[in-house]
Parts: sequence; C-alpha cells; structure tokens
Amino acid sequence: MQSILSTLFAAPTIHYSLFTMTILSSEILADLRSAGWLEGELHPELDRHRRHEIADICELDNVERVWRVLAVCEAQVRLALSRLLHPLPKTPEANLLLRPTKWDFRFRFAVSTAVGGFLREKIHEYMVAAVMADRCSTIIPSAAASWVSRRDAALAALQNVAATTRLPTGPARRPLFPF
Repeated sequence: MQSILSTLFAAPTIHYSLFTMTILSSEILADLRSAGWLEGELHPELDRHRRHEIADICELDNVERVWRVLAVCEAQVRLALSRLLHPLPKTPEANLLLRPTKWDFRFRFAVSTAVGGFLREKIHEYMVAAVMADRCSTIIPSAAASWVSRRDAALAALQNVAATTRLPTGPARRPLFPF
C-alpha cells in the first residue's frame, strides 16, 4: 500500500532530451560569398585583381583553404562548448578520411531550444567571421581587424553560454506543494 501511495503522490519528473543541431555548409558558403563580394565592393581603392580575389572566396581554387579554416573553427567550437556537447551517434561517413562533398557541421546538446537557436546563430557567425578574417588578412589587412573582432566576440559569446548554462544532472523533481 505504501509503494502505491508513493508512486501516486510522487513529484513529477522532467526528462531532458538531447537534440542534434546541423549547420549546413551551403549556408556558410553562401554567407561567405556575400561577405566576400561586399568586402570587394567596399574597397574601391583596390585594384581589380585584389577585389576579385576577395570576391571569389568560395571558388574552386580557393575553397580548400576555406574548408581547412572551417575544420579549425569546428574544433575550436567543440572545445569551447565541450561542457555542453554530447557524443554523436556513429555513422558510416564519420570514418571517412576524405571530406565528403557536402560537409555539414553537427552538434548534439542537452539545452533548451532557445539556447540551441542562439548557439546555432553564434556558431554560424563565428565560422563566417573566422574564414573572412583569414582571407582578409592576406588581401585587405585593414578590413581583417573588423572580422577578427567579430570572430572574437562570437567565440566569447559561445564560451559565456557554455560557462553559464546549467547542465541537467538527472531528472528534475518538482515538489507538489509550493512551500
């Protein structure tokens, strides 16, 4: 009888669910193309060759450097958010040594959807700013400073979220009475 009453009047349990967030590489490349074109148009003092160099950031000859910088960015994001990340389930593509043609970034968190949306925006912003800072550092050094500050601000925001988000340690229990 005691066990039946204890199960009937037990505090409700809230279970946390993990969600997987995917940042599409096509979105990042589209933003990089737009930012590269805009940087080229914002600096009319550059000769035509340099303007095309920055505008063609995602073209065939330049995209390998973009992928290398994005790989470093992914590692830095995983390091900054290591407290919040959960391992992804193993997939056959995860064991490939070569990068597939469509390279998407997947993260698995146990946070609310609002925090997850914020993290998605900041990770995307960080990756775009890091690639643009790398590219501008060789072509337009005066513009690289603004991209570096954007990159550092996005990484600081990610680290702040990782430091201040309360992790679920188990099922949360709510008392049945307010006092």
